[in-house]
Amino acid sequence: MPAQKPWKEAWEEAAFGSSGFYLQQHPYEHFATSVSQDGLASSLLPYLLRALDQLERVTVVDVGAGDGDLGVQLHNLLGISMRSRVHFLALDVRPRPSNLPECIEWVQGDARATIASVEPGNMLLIAHEFLDDLPCDVVEVDQACLAHLGVMDEETRHLNFGPVLCFPAHERQIQWLEKWWPAKRPLMRAEIGSSRDEFWNLATSRITAGFAIAIDYGHVSQDRQRGLWDGGTLAGYRHAMTVTPVADNSVNLTAHVAMDAIAESSFGNPQTLTFQLGPTPDFLWLTVAYGIEFPQPDKMHT
Repeated sequence: MPAQKPWKEAWEEAAFGSSGFYLQQHPYEHFATSVSQDGLASSLLPYLLRALDQLERVTVVDVGAGDGDLGVQLHNLLGISMRSRVHFLALDVRPRPSNLPECIEWVQGDARATIASVEPGNMLLIAHEFLDDLPCDVVEVDQACLAHLGVMDEETRHLNFGPVLCFPAHERQIQWLEKWWPAKRPLMRAEIGSSRDEFWNLATSRITAGFAIAIDYGHVSQDRQRGLWDGGTLAGYRHAMTVTPVADNSVNLTAHVAMDAIAESSFGNPQTLTFQLGPTPDFLWLTVAYGIEFPQPDKMHT
């Protein structure tokens, strides 16, 4: 019997392959984000202004920029005198939108690779609803409390569960689960967030001073340990409807982010804060400060 393809590999191909979702579909036809709905730019502006208070020049890096709207909105919220001190850089796998203003520099390519080419410096780095799109392993625990690795059904392209996690083949997955999401209760599911942690570590390594902000649907260890997320969070979206997760390019696949895990993976020894700010209790912000203080609520410019 041929080896079954791990779900993470199938998700990777479906999302980021040459015929994958992000190159063949227009994502905003399938889901909406808070860039267009909730005044996200206004909530981010105090961080940019605090950085400009203390740093001569700042690069705003929008990871997974979509149509580039977030950079445009932030640019338009700045006073004219400040705009010359800010470099807006958008990273996305899709080609540059034809109507994007020249004030936004566009780098096409997989942001997981192009982030390494970003010049280190003063920065406001924003990963908005990006990390939950990064493919990850999925496991399910059986009645004997053994965790089985998610695999793709070759006929339906749906999620099934195959081999039991074991050393040394699955050492990294086991170590991540033991630390962040112990898979010990029968029938629970969990998503292994090491791919998100690795990206966040690389992305934040580009910052010499400033902020990194991850905004995403997520969860924290306390709630995972209580069993609030034992059903797992893997989801599929097609034309704004929730659908069965299928590893093909017609479906946007996502899974919530372990926000405490990416906080710990932040490069160096920064200050970090995680809080809820958004439409639902699981919409979380991780804010990371390098060399400057967080803006204080009573002093925020809005």
